[in-house]
Amino acid sequence: MTDVRVLHLATSFPFDAGSFAGSFIHHLVRNEVAQGISCTVLTPAALRPTEWPAEYPVRRFRYAPWSMQKIAQQPGGIPAALADNPFFYGLLLPFLASMATNIIRQSSQYDVIHAHWAVCGAMAVLTQPFHKLPVITTLRGSDFHFSQEKAPHRLLLAQAVNGSAVTTAVSENMADTLRGAFNRQEIRFVPNGVDDVFFRLPVAEPPSPDCPWKLLYVGSLIPMKGVDILLRALGRLSHHTWQLTVAGEGKEGDSLRALAKGLGVAERVSFLGGVAPKEIVNLMAEHHLFVLPSLWEGRPNVVLEAMAAGRGIVVAANAGCRELIEDGRNGWLFEPGKEEPLAVILNSVFAGERDIAAAGRAARRWVTDQGLTWEKAAARYAELYDYARREGHR
Repeated sequence: MTDVRVLHLATSFPFDAGSFAGSFIHHLVRNEVAQGISCTVLTPAALRPTEWPAEYPVRRFRYAPWSMQKIAQQPGGIPAALADNPFFYGLLLPFLASMATNIIRQSSQYDVIHAHWAVCGAMAVLTQPFHKLPVITTLRGSDFHFSQEKAPHRLLLAQAVNGSAVTTAVSENMADTLRGAFNRQEIRFVPNGVDDVFFRLPVAEPPSPDCPWKLLYVGSLIPMKGVDILLRALGRLSHHTWQLTVAGEGKEGDSLRALAKGLGVAERVSFLGGVAPKEIVNLMAEHHLFVLPSLWEGRPNVVLEAMAAGRGIVVAANAGCRELIEDGRNGWLFEPGKEEPLAVILNSVFAGERDIAAAGRAARRWVTDQGLTWEKAAARYAELYDYARREGHR
């Protein structure tokens, strides 16, 4: 237990109990509070006011009229919002100015700033001459990916990493790459956790011969998630009996529905839209296979949840998923962006040639052996908060 006071800075954070955006930050903060850490979250406001949650303070800063506050808190975050609507670039300056102003105003009450994503880390570092607090920046995937493609994102990442007392990454691959790029010792791998409820589900077994295989996708409906690849792969397998549930929202929703119709599988695909985080465990319980066809990922928490739930898991072999899934042991990997190898794996699963129960047990055992709970994640960050404060990194 520590008496440190932490200001969490996040561009994505749940609006209410039914909101999925940034829900992992809520899980982390809630567990830090349970361990005696005093936490406040500073995050952008959305389209209307909210008082959620009641467990700890959340300060939601304004940057535009209520109806225009769409640059953050959307599927895919700020990069997706800017790519989707160039008008949002006009909101970027007031957004950053409001964030900086609120960091400075709030800072006197805290000992450490924990910034989530590179843009938050950069802003916390740039305002450091005013608040004088050590900064811990956590990189979660999208910020790292975009920094490799676009110069503005690289500048934000460099500012955050070079100015932070400690930089953490949620994947080993990201941490190793950052160490090579920045030659800094204070770059740590700190994995996310999983809620205990997922471990309580029975391991998935194949359906009875007269029942369909039930597949689940959970995530944003944006291009990099590759949901179209999954639909096209399943379109090749119309001779099998299967059903797909797509849980998530985003700008590609309408085009994916049209694609399912064009492939002749619309009646087998259910688009749920956005779902509350607490409903994910129920969805896992109702399905045999979890599929994530993303072109890239940091270290997807939903895959960890599927592993803890003991589901059969089929995921694209991007860097983040390769850290979690050993092909043929606790799940199956296919080449990102390729529908044919995905179809081959699914066909063999449907034909009973792959043991999803054994893979599910191995997946759950791996998560357990790694100690991937939110309680342990909070304890790891508590040590870093004490370290940053003790060493006086300013």
